[in-house]
Amino acid sequence: MPADRSASFRSLSPGWSVVRTLLVLLLGLAAYIALAHLHQSLDVDFEMRVDHSGPVEIYYDVPGSHFDPRLRETRKAAQDSWQRYSIAIQGYRTIEEVRIDPMTRPGRFEISEVRLSSRWTERQFKGEALLAELQANTELKVVNTTPQAITFESTGADPFLSIKVPQAFFRPDLGVVIPRGLLWALKLAAVWLLLELLVSYLARRQPAVYARVRHSFVQGWALPLLLCAGLTYHSERHITDGPVLGDGIQNLLIATNLYQHGVFSHEGGANPQPTDFREPLPPMVAYAYLVLFAPNSSEHLEFGHFRAGDMTRFVKKSNLLWVFTGLLGVWLLTRRLTHSVGATLVATLLTCVFFFNAPEYIDTLYTELTTATVSVWGSYLLYGGVKDKKTGYFLAGGAAMGLLALTKASSLYINLIALLLLVAVMLLARQRMQVSARRVATWGLTMGLGLALVVIPWMVRNHLQFGSMRISDRGGLILHGRATLNNMTNDEVIGLIYEKSPSIYRRLVDGTRFGQTGRDEFERGGRWQRLNRGLSSFWKSDIEAIRAGRPDLAVSFHAEAGARYTILLEQLRAQGNHYPEEVVDGMRRDEAIRMLKERPGRHLFMTLPFFWHGFWGLKKVEIPLVSLATQDAIVEVLNLLAGLALLTAFFVGLLRRRPDLLALTVLPFGLMSFYAFVSHSIPRYMSPAHPIMLILLVATSVALGGRMLGHLKKNTRQRHSDPGVSHA
Repeated sequence: MPADRSASFRSLSPGWSVVRTLLVLLLGLAAYIALAHLHQSLDVDFEMRVDHSGPVEIYYDVPGSHFDPRLRETRKAAQDSWQRYSIAIQGYRTIEEVRIDPMTRPGRFEISEVRLSSRWTERQFKGEALLAELQANTELKVVNTTPQAITFESTGADPFLSIKVPQAFFRPDLGVVIPRGLLWALKLAAVWLLLELLVSYLARRQPAVYARVRHSFVQGWALPLLLCAGLTYHSERHITDGPVLGDGIQNLLIATNLYQHGVFSHEGGANPQPTDFREPLPPMVAYAYLVLFAPNSSEHLEFGHFRAGDMTRFVKKSNLLWVFTGLLGVWLLTRRLTHSVGATLVATLLTCVFFFNAPEYIDTLYTELTTATVSVWGSYLLYGGVKDKKTGYFLAGGAAMGLLALTKASSLYINLIALLLLVAVMLLARQRMQVSARRVATWGLTMGLGLALVVIPWMVRNHLQFGSMRISDRGGLILHGRATLNNMTNDEVIGLIYEKSPSIYRRLVDGTRFGQTGRDEFERGGRWQRLNRGLSSFWKSDIEAIRAGRPDLAVSFHAEAGARYTILLEQLRAQGNHYPEEVVDGMRRDEAIRMLKERPGRHLFMTLPFFWHGFWGLKKVEIPLVSLATQDAIVEVLNLLAGLALLTAFFVGLLRRRPDLLALTVLPFGLMSFYAFVSHSIPRYMSPAHPIMLILLVATSVALGGRMLGHLKKNTRQRHSDPGVSHA
């Protein structure tokens, strides 16, 4: 018997199994105690009634945060209706205070029982006891107190209630922790021992089966499938019952219209008419999920039950399909690049932490999650086609490009340019690749065929229905918005650069004209107020301006464009036009092209600050044992290094005629560049590039580490082989 085989069987002996099981028991107990003091979770439950609908925000304060806007949860309040709000806060810092912002304008609201609970304790407050615990700001006054509820009246635009969280919620006694930890560790050790016995049995009685199982974990599919399934299960807890917001509403409406009426439409009502306002892939997958898993009773529910009701969390869980397939694609691509299980594990965990586990992408029905997953698979297939020189990879890669276009319609243009670039570089590198020009041309045609097979059926549908071969009809609105933003002042360009910039840049420029000068520049009256399209002191009036078609009342660029869109839409509807959205989109596209022709230089110049604006979007995840400022700096450095890895790989692939690197990067780089060129380029738009950015950072680190290790070994051999070197 070979020595390594003999050592393997000795390691499976009963004695070693007991030793390893005891070690697992001790490690499990230590891990439980450590996590009990490190992992701080808090559940906040309360009932409230507000006299008008709007957002309800729940902030939580941790040491050094001062109610940082990132540390918040948003819910939707229905008008004059009691609602229960349940917020699960997960983190690594002690929560000192919870703040409830019930409304953003004057009015009345009632709040009933508030319950705070953690793994270690629970407290409930109601009536007079609740009033004693609550701290209100000057914009609130108590109207009435009963054992059932407290009534408040808001006199301003920023009323809030806060409640201090006792430290007992997060500092458990060891007399409580150790018994629970020991029970958990015993369960873990029992499972480990069963696995030890099973492995030992297979190794001794079924060596062939043992070899196959071992190979499947080390080299095969078992480990990635189990890991990706486990991470997907972990991500599920970040999907909440919070309302679907923004563009996700349209995707959800299309999915529910398909489910309930069999019509692809973003219109509400009992008889929605077909539209092409959104790309089809994300809502169709959500629709398939509803068909397969939704209870039969949901077929007759109103849309509100899906958007902000008892079906909201259920329908958002359709995102888990994209999480699992995205993580699996990351594993395969990184394994192909690095040939290292350790590096692949690091890349998979990084992309999970910074993207596939982020509520910003999985607790919504936006399209960034789908775009990232398809981009990873498209890059994997194109890279495999170049490396293996197999036509099937190129066909599948073209199909992935088509799916990308059905997720983000603008990707169709990116894909066509990417295809031509890749073919051109392969032609230039054909001698190094040892392939003929004819074969490269065949691969290019194959990619085009794969793309066409996916997108043409949908484009034909739109042509027959609306007389247009477009995938969706929103491109004109986006391009017009970008053309309008070209007209911002140079001072607003400075604000654009500052708005999403990293903290180190902000610290350098604050106090100068390139940074904050002592007041909030993005609020009403500030010099950068027109750039603010998020929650602000004027967001409500901006929404009203959009709805009323009053651009003169709008503050932000976004609201002004929305108000002008409303005017055109209402004019066409009054004329009896059956598809006013499509007509307005075409009008906006024509006007945008005219504006770009008038100032092409300005448009090219503005692409740079818009690229910067979208670049700094890596999720600011919580890092334990460091301050928020240090945490931000770590993530920003990671964002910079990962972005540089992507940009370097792309330009090396393009300029050094490396089709493998180009195939790997052309889709994410194309997406980033395209959005900087034709849109307002918010960080969310570039976020689908983050998984491949992180993959390339890991792959680059492995390559540099291997090269340094190789040089070190070479120098060591040279020193030992030099006769002048003493070996005493």
